[in-house]
Amino acid sequence: MVKISKFGEDFLLLALRIDKHIKGYVDFYIGPEKLRQIVDRESLTAPNTLLNDSTNLIKQVGAQGYDKERERYIEKLLVAMKTSIEILKGSEISIKDQFLKLYDVDLQPAKEAELDNVKEEIDEAYKGSGSLEERMNKLRITRKVPESKVFKFFKKAVDITEKKTNELFIDLLPKNERIIIDIVKNNNSSEKVKWSCYNWYLGKYVSRIEVNPKYQMYWTALLTFSSHETYPGHHTEFAIKEERLYRKLNQFEHSILILHSPKLVISEGIAKKAISILFSNQEVAEIGLNEFCSDPLKEASLEELELQDIVKVKIPLFWYNFAYHALVDKYNKKELMRYGKNFEIFSDEDLITGIERMSNPAHSSNAFMYYLGINILQKYGDVPSLKDFRNLLVNPILPSDLI
Repeated sequence: MVKISKFGEDFLLLALRIDKHIKGYVDFYIGPEKLRQIVDRESLTAPNTLLNDSTNLIKQVGAQGYDKERERYIEKLLVAMKTSIEILKGSEISIKDQFLKLYDVDLQPAKEAELDNVKEEIDEAYKGSGSLEERMNKLRITRKVPESKVFKFFKKAVDITEKKTNELFIDLLPKNERIIIDIVKNNNSSEKVKWSCYNWYLGKYVSRIEVNPKYQMYWTALLTFSSHETYPGHHTEFAIKEERLYRKLNQFEHSILILHSPKLVISEGIAKKAISILFSNQEVAEIGLNEFCSDPLKEASLEELELQDIVKVKIPLFWYNFAYHALVDKYNKKELMRYGKNFEIFSDEDLITGIERMSNPAHSSNAFMYYLGINILQKYGDVPSLKDFRNLLVNPILPSDLI
């Protein structure tokens, strides 16, 4: 039975109360149900009250008797919550200051020069007749997984990544962890942010993976999606930290995932690196051809598929720049569409979805997170060692710890 102090309860109540203002602010909560019920029953808490509560909790951290590392970790989370409240109240805080306080990272200007050759590199990787845009549009059709096969193929991808994860990280996952795959039919609702896949962590070592069969469901992406959302990505990290940090060590801060916090940067970095921990680019291409491609003889060569996987590493930088232009440079929708279409590798639907995400208060910063997470984890090299990756999965780490 987890024992949570009054300070811990107040911390969790604060986050849940902010979530009532910013829908989706709390990605998952697996703490005491009584606290959720308190917040559900009460009226909306005034932002000024939330601000006072966050300020008082920051003042109280040092008196809780935590070791210095945990004290610093909790304080960073509280500063992030306080900053979200200040933004909610309309305080003028620059984007760069927001990111430092929310995510514990220094937001740098878009590195446009690094994308100068990306179109040429992708043009070389995706050979064929016609313009690059025509070739990409054709591949979106030929590589799309039929909706009737999405569950079967995604389940197979999960089985493959689970098996490899357990081979590499023996006895690391909780014994009773499991995945629920949910093929969603109405993911295109205007009230929802559109994703190919999303991990809804339910607690007690269970994740529900929401899979949208209508959006970007290509056979070439199945292993990457699975490793990102399940093994050894989000599900693996959340289940391990729930068992070791929350249930065994009574660390209440690991019973909740606040999207606008330093935890998100590390989690997305882990998830983006996950596929490289399991397989080489060549292995990803081989498994894809053998397990998911309906007609390998009509596909690109193994070498071309491997090269395509390699050039995809620059895609997170594109979305980072896309977000930077939208949120910092204040590009309008027309300017963003023109910028994105210039690369000839994204469909109109992809770009529109990116713009819609950035208009959502809870998910507006997500486009930054993938690149920032990867960049922060570069301390460990392009592919972290198993020891370093295990440390990321098991222990609470702040972005500033890795700089």
